[in-house]
Parts: sequence; structure tokens; C-alpha cells
Amino acid sequence: MIQDLKVVKTRKEPDGIIRLVQATPDQSEDIRALLVEAAEWMVDNELKHWTPDLFTLDSIHKYFDVRDVYVAYLNESPAGLFTLQGDDPAYWGALNDEAYGYLHRLTVGRAYRKRGLSSWMIDAAEEIVLAAGKKGLRLDCITHSSKLNEFYQGLGFIHQGVTDMGDRKVNLYQR
Repeated sequence: MIQDLKVVKTRKEPDGIIRLVQATPDQSEDIRALLVEAAEWMVDNELKHWTPDLFTLDSIHKYFDVRDVYVAYLNESPAGLFTLQGDDPAYWGALNDEAYGYLHRLTVGRAYRKRGLSSWMIDAAEEIVLAAGKKGLRLDCITHSSKLNEFYQGLGFIHQGVTDMGDRKVNLYQR
């Protein structure tokens, strides 16, 4: 039950209240369902980034060892999620700086798109890392999705470089 979780932020919607909560492993199935749905959409749209097999319940449970996981619920239905890390040397390499918070796995369920939920969750993530004394928020984005890169730039993220991950290249952003 989400009522038992720490609510980080709320937003009124015409069809209810969105509550952003800090998730626990008990929400792993909700998290997995959102990530698998997003991965299926990426495969269908030939965005070579996530595939559904990446998201097993075991892999989701391991998130809680190294990340804080946040899930947005509209009423009781999972609508979106993101994770935060205190560092990210795999993507940021020599630019990694523990003075920043690192956002990953930003996901919005198909039924909840076109509501501004992504930007609302990014703002919440930034509020969380700033409240923790960090300088700002960082994220990475696959280089071959111009629409997604433009989205982040439109939210005020400044390009910091490119990392070659072997099977893909990612742009690095911060604000």
C-alpha cells in the first residue's frame, strides 16, 4: 500500500492525486512492469537502448543496494519512476563527481504520457538531490534519440560530454 510509504511530492490531476514515493523492494513488481513496458516501446520503435529482458525481479531488487528508487502513483496505479545514485563512474568516468546526484531509469507509463509527468519527476529529483546538499542533477541520454536530447536541453540541462559505452554512445547532462 502506498499510504505506508514516504511521500516526497504530490500533484493534483483531474482524475486523482499523483504521489511520488520513495519505493521499497515491496514495489518491485510495479517498478518492473513500468520498465518492461518502456523497454517494449523502445524495441517497437527501434530505439536500441533497453530490452525487456534487462528487467527481472532480481535485477530490480538489486537497485535498492545502490540506488534510491522513486515511483509516482496516480491513486494506486504506478504511473512513472526514476532512480537516484550518489555517483556514476560507469557513465561519467573522469567527470564523475559525488557532489552531484545522478538520475537513471526515468520512465512514464504509456497511459500517463502527455501530462508533463517526466518534467515533474525530474524537478522532484533535483529537489531531492539539492535537499541532500548536492550541487545539482546529472543524467545521461542515448545520443541517437534527438527528441529525448532536445527534451532534456529544453528543461535546462547543459551538455557535459559524450561517453562511448561500447554498444551505444550517451550524452552527459547536468543542471
